[in-house]
Amino acid sequence: MTDGSMPDRPGSPSAPVISGAQVPVQQQVAESPGATAAAAKPGGWRAVIIIGVIVAFIAIVLFVVRNNVAADDLKVGDCFNIPDGTTIQTVERQPCTESHNAEVIFVGDYTEGTTYPISLTLDRFIESACVPAFETYLGRSFDSDPELSIGYFYPSRDGWDNGDRTITCYVAQPDESPITESFKG
Repeated sequence: MTDGSMPDRPGSPSAPVISGAQVPVQQQVAESPGATAAAAKPGGWRAVIIIGVIVAFIAIVLFVVRNNVAADDLKVGDCFNIPDGTTIQTVERQPCTESHNAEVIFVGDYTEGTTYPISLTLDRFIESACVPAFETYLGRSFDSDPELSIGYFYPSRDGWDNGDRTITCYVAQPDESPITESFKG
């Protein structure tokens, strides 16, 4: 049995012979003209792989969030997917010809007072601003269309305290099922 770290014997088939002198295999690799930088630097490929993984990760993240916009940046006619949760900061905007479940019908400032709205005053504002916007945008009466419902985004308490009064109303099917066309009439 031989140890892999022991030098080869002169004249053995694996020991290179140059002009009658034996040259260790490690020295032959380092001196050969085709030796690469990676062979001279054993950790070189690791850095390339790590950088490749990081670039791939960033590309995937950017692809996944490419349609995300701040809920405050939505405009009338924008189609999007309604996010889960009670505090909404971003939504996934979609072209109206692709799968989505909501469409913006109204964006405006809350005008029912200066104090943070409670549900009763917010409902009154939605009734006076978003229902007429629904009827104008869709070209039909809200009361006569049970297939659709109105949802809305409003500022958080912190946003309100910082001057945000924007209310965004949208139309969706009651079960929030996806569609691939605009609700606009």
